Amino acid sequence: MDIHPNRSGISRQESNEQQRKWTDKLWETKTHDSLANYDRTRAHLNFEVTKGGKIQPIDTSETISEKMDRILKSRNIKNPNARENVRREQRILAQMIFGGSRERMMEIAFGDNRPNLEKGADNSHITRTEDIEKWAVDIYNFVARKFGEENIVSFYVHLDETNPHCHCTVLPIDNERNRISWVSRFGKNPAEEKATLIRLHNELNEEVNKHWGLERGSNIAETRAKHRSTEEYKRELVNEVVTLETTREGLQRQIRKAEIKLKSLTTMIANLQARKENVKAEIELIAQQFGQDGKNQEALAQRMAALRREMENIDQKIAERQRMLADTNTTLVNARSRLDALKQEHTRMQEYIGDDAKRVAAQVQKDVLTTYNRMVSAAFQPLLPTLTQDQHEVLERSGFNALTEESQHVINCALLLVMGYVKEATTYVESHGGGAGSSLSGWGRNKDDDDERWWIRCIAQSASMLRSGSRRARRRR
Repeated sequence: MDIHPNRSGISRQESNEQQRKWTDKLWETKTHDSLANYDRTRAHLNFEVTKGGKIQPIDTSETISEKMDRILKSRNIKNPNARENVRREQRILAQMIFGGSRERMMEIAFGDNRPNLEKGADNSHITRTEDIEKWAVDIYNFVARKFGEENIVSFYVHLDETNPHCHCTVLPIDNERNRISWVSRFGKNPAEEKATLIRLHNELNEEVNKHWGLERGSNIAETRAKHRSTEEYKRELVNEVVTLETTREGLQRQIRKAEIKLKSLTTMIANLQARKENVKAEIELIAQQFGQDGKNQEALAQRMAALRREMENIDQKIAERQRMLADTNTTLVNARSRLDALKQEHTRMQEYIGDDAKRVAAQVQKDVLTTYNRMVSAAFQPLLPTLTQDQHEVLERSGFNALTEESQHVINCALLLVMGYVKEATTYVESHGGGAGSSLSGWGRNKDDDDERWWIRCIAQSASMLRSGSRRARRRR
């Protein structure tokens, strides 16, 4: 469940998108848009849920905005943002999206008769299951219980995208005062809103999700079997912390990208809005010139038509960017939520593990070993011809002998270098018959080293240090 407040109402473009009230030309554009995932051959499977949990095809006779106005008028409730000279618009709608993992939602929607998700595929033969209708009614009834069925403006289920889901628009009505009030439904500050959303998610999980096999998720680490030793448990936790950190880094990258995209989309929308205002101003100016002497009426009409086409195009672009903005916001909110959960789990595990060095060593060792194996494979290539004395020299110079004959020592020494323990690495090499190889004064990671280049440098340095000792031993023989 994802809930977003809305201050400006539902635009005609957004309403058309939710209702799939598109022209053939727009459908063609959407179908071939690489960033979109609409399948027109499944559009007939979309449906809406109306009063009393009734399933029916999507009614496009009214826009969502018109539906909202009709509901408010019938109950004598005023839209606070419709007043003149409104300084600060209020949150007048709650826009909700319900869904789940793609695999489970596809199973609920289509059973074993899955659609082909390749772009351009013909899925006109696909039918929807009764389960998806029952799931939708369960969600509808949940919203009705929490916010009042009379406050549900629209409830559309989309089965023509890659992940079945539903859009629900709700009026946050204060029943006692008979007025729109976001605060009365969700809380008067961010802390209260967060508590409300957590409670709603918990209630959705208990009242609906469990029945449909849709889970909120649980901690990665559950209680282990009692017969396992503390040391075994710690080792497993170390591996899980490493996994958590990898996932956390991925989420952080995702968040950074989403934030950049958010900023870019916001700028695009602002630029489009500015252009729209300029076009509106020019339209108004031309309208004033119609009928005036000395004005070329035909030229004015042509220019007016061109401006109206541009206005329509701008509106479509704004609607598309706003949809992308909403999707990016959803991605950002979900990623941040997952990141918070991972941080909590990460902290809990670290408290149990205690020794942070073990965790770091486990991560580094895994990465160093991966790089080490690739280096051994590359160093082995000169061996493919017949092994002559010259070949042995090649192997010596390439570092192959050190990498293979002293593999464990190379790994251990490289691990120490990666972690910055230069003195300990030198001591380790000397204790295993190696030498300094080259000066380690100022040894460290260069600012332009990525992870792999840094690991290669450490492994090569480690092999060189151990190889110098091997040469001395051979010369003594």
